[in-house]
Amino acid sequence: MLTKTLYIIGNGFDLNHRLPTGYGHFKAYVRSHDRDVYDWIEDYVPAGESWADLEVALAYLDTDHIVSSLEHFMGSYAEEEWSDSGHHDFQYEVDRVAGGLGGTLHQLFAEWVNTIQIPDARSAHNRLAGLDINATYLTFNYTSTLTSVYHVPADNILHIHGESTDADSELVLGHAWAPEERTSLFEVVNCEDSDHRLIEAMQSLDDYFSDTFKPSKQIIEDNADFFAGLEEVDQVVVLGHSLSPVDGPYLAAVVQALKHRLVPWIVAVLPDDDVGEKTARLEAVGVPPERIRYRLWSEFHAIVADQRR
Repeated sequence: MLTKTLYIIGNGFDLNHRLPTGYGHFKAYVRSHDRDVYDWIEDYVPAGESWADLEVALAYLDTDHIVSSLEHFMGSYAEEEWSDSGHHDFQYEVDRVAGGLGGTLHQLFAEWVNTIQIPDARSAHNRLAGLDINATYLTFNYTSTLTSVYHVPADNILHIHGESTDADSELVLGHAWAPEERTSLFEVVNCEDSDHRLIEAMQSLDDYFSDTFKPSKQIIEDNADFFAGLEEVDQVVVLGHSLSPVDGPYLAAVVQALKHRLVPWIVAVLPDDDVGEKTARLEAVGVPPERIRYRLWSEFHAIVADQRR
């Protein structure tokens, strides 16, 4: 029988167990497996030193820099050296970057996730003694840590972005900049005076933004039964989720499912975490600040076990 606790699990949960699941680990994997994609992220995507902001940064691809760094492939038709064989060189190079940062990056991500070795209950580091395995779990992780380490029944868990051990599960990675919220690059340059090579290149970059968009609204609709089942939850425990705006729609869906009941939100934090920023992010999705409680990870074994006393 399910208890009335909802756990929201993020990557910090796996990192707490010393699993190599950080974007910095993914960065190292990409560097050793596809140097072109690695260099394109370093050059064109503001993902940060350790790629910690990768998902959000995918929405801020520097398209101007891509065009300026590759425009030498777009020679003038008036040049003596011009040849019809080079007619598509520029578009080809832009398409390589767009496709590499779209489809190839996603493929590399799926491959990397599948290399992560998940321990069992006996060998796991920093195991949480008080985790309620009969609770409901909304996890943003792709790993099987909850089932492998804690033996949480699979039926209790929604892997909202897919699970690496499920062959039929597609892993979701992307930004939150919906197509209807942005101006098409193709439309911006599509005029009579524009070079058609540039127009074609902008279409490739438009496709990139569509391919890397995380369709949160559709994912929530596809999992409507799960969210409808949260109406009796009387507390939410957040373990390792950054509360990033890219996942804001899911958090808002949880708040809506709770029917705006004033349930406590207990959030695990590290000593140097900015709790003010976390409070602002939760308030933005409808959680009243007075209902938020912060607990250090070092305290959390006792907090999870004793919070109802």
